[in-house]
Amino acid sequence: MELQTNRLILKTLDLPLIEAAAQRDVGAIEALGYKTNGEWPGPDFFEALPYFRELLIQNNGTRGFDSWIIAAKDSKEIVGGIGFLGDPDQDGRIEIGFATNESHRRQGYCFEAAQKLIEWALNHEEVRIITARCEPDNTGSKNLLVKLGFELDHTDEELLHWKFTATKK
Repeated sequence: MELQTNRLILKTLDLPLIEAAAQRDVGAIEALGYKTNGEWPGPDFFEALPYFRELLIQNNGTRGFDSWIIAAKDSKEIVGGIGFLGDPDQDGRIEIGFATNESHRRQGYCFEAAQKLIEWALNHEEVRIITARCEPDNTGSKNLLVKLGFELDHTDEELLHWKFTATKK
């Protein structure tokens, strides 16, 4: 699955890309048509690779409610990652997460990608609520979530929990 914005390509991960990322194999990533400066996958995403691999196997491929790469359209360089932690639950709730490589931050990539992926998700009738979490000191994520229209839902000892409620027509 692939989405495009003015500057970006968002593409769902497949098993070959997950395997290349899990091995941190730059050559294999490049053989799949992408460039990387070695920052991708970041630590949090690297840790989640087994989860996304299992989700792809369980679902016999992607449904889009899993992990996507963010690549610059002109260079095909992976500048970050974005995605959901699985299909919508019975209440229509999905959780989004995102990260931009450190060398590509503060260029609007995450906002552009998140806006497009949220639009994609809201085109699915079953999606009613999109949630997100971030650490209290993560100013970049907090600002981005507010800019995207998320509202702070609640906090716990470790995280801020955000909510975006879909308005269906």
